[in-house]
Amino acid sequence: MSFALPSIRSGYSPSAVAGPSRLRSFSTSQVHSVSKRKLIAKRRKAANLELQASKVIKPESIDPVLGRVNYRAPSSRTLFAQAQSSSFSGTGITSSSLPPKPENEWDNSKLKGVLLNYDEIAYSPPPNYTQGERPKHLLPGISKADEDLLFGALPHISTELSYSTSNNRSGNGSEIAVEEEQNKQSEMLMRILDLRNSSKSAVNVLNRQRVIDAFGQGKDTGSSRVQAALLTSKIHNLLSHTVQNPKDTSNKRSLRLLVQERARHLKYFKRTNSKEDYDHLLADLGLESGAVEGKLKFAF
Repeated sequence: MSFALPSIRSGYSPSAVAGPSRLRSFSTSQVHSVSKRKLIAKRRKAANLELQASKVIKPESIDPVLGRVNYRAPSSRTLFAQAQSSSFSGTGITSSSLPPKPENEWDNSKLKGVLLNYDEIAYSPPPNYTQGERPKHLLPGISKADEDLLFGALPHISTELSYSTSNNRSGNGSEIAVEEEQNKQSEMLMRILDLRNSSKSAVNVLNRQRVIDAFGQGKDTGSSRVQAALLTSKIHNLLSHTVQNPKDTSNKRSLRLLVQERARHLKYFKRTNSKEDYDHLLADLGLESGAVEGKLKFAF
């Protein structure tokens, strides 16, 4: 059987004839060949980063309320293995193998020395009034000038007025009686104004004024530095209440809100001030940067 071949016209080309379709690879980016040297360097860099990350001691827990980063102490088995490996190398156990110490201690902070503890004041021994001792802390609102006026000049003025109104001015017995009566009145006034006999709210009011005097020079109350100090004082005060009353969920929510508000003030202070000022403020407040930055996770 024979078939008729198609006639070849002028201008015919083989590409014009329809043929079977072929699959072609498509990519929007140009194909680059990675050299073997660069691939080895990339893998070596990834291995070094993984090794450095394994040497870093990760914190066991972060307390955003107190601003503490807690690290787990190494076990005795780990210390023994490190001692054996270091004895072979002759280097000894380095500080990098031990948990890092806290950056800022609360006990050594400036805010800790400014705040007054209600329990320490309430249960402290009273002053010896017979020997002329004065209360260590007075009610809020009484300045040093007021204290000198009430306990210094006022008793003498009252004594002189009593002498002038007394009928027997020349009698020694009346002068002694008036002086004793005046001492009793002065002692009664000291007892009334003594912070030991006040409530906890009065101590909180005095703490607020002391924080403003220490961090804002007595006038600045709205800066982020002063607000962070005031919020930290409120947080420590409310934390002691939540520890004693663990079922008080309302105050726990208030505590979380205070911590978040303090974090916002600290972030603003970090943006608007230098790193040295920011680190100095954290040291004054007894906080660590790893506990007040980033995402805050609460345990309650």
